[in-house]
Amino acid sequence: MRPDPRRPPTVLVVADDPITREVLETMLRNGGFGVLSVSSGEGALLLLCQLRERIDWLVTRVSLPGLVDAWLLADEYHQHQARRPVILLSEAIPEAECPSVDAVFVPPTAAWRVVEVLKGLCCSEPAQVLPFKMPQAA
Repeated sequence: MRPDPRRPPTVLVVADDPITREVLETMLRNGGFGVLSVSSGEGALLLLCQLRERIDWLVTRVSLPGLVDAWLLADEYHQHQARRPVILLSEAIPEAECPSVDAVFVPPTAAWRVVEVLKGLCCSEPAQVLPFKMPQAA
């Protein structure tokens, strides 16, 4: 299902810290996005299941309280938005804890960077794959 061109892209923001959540909401709305926000992974999972294709982008903290973490949310999000990365708010993630997921990492204190990344992703043209020939060994 293609997004409705008459509505702004909708971003689901998941952050347990109310200040982080409010700053992200304000910055995203000022950047021209529609925003849904929740404070828990469980709430986000419910919205992802209920609204499916209406959620265009997912921005979530990696560390969330409760049983539903960012990795589970990313899996559910990719069921309906398979070609779009998740924006993960984290300073650093040890490689051992990072499953294979299509994501962009942004520091949680850089709300302006989230808007910048999303605007770039929304406006980018699909990449064109060009054929590549392996050089022959001499």
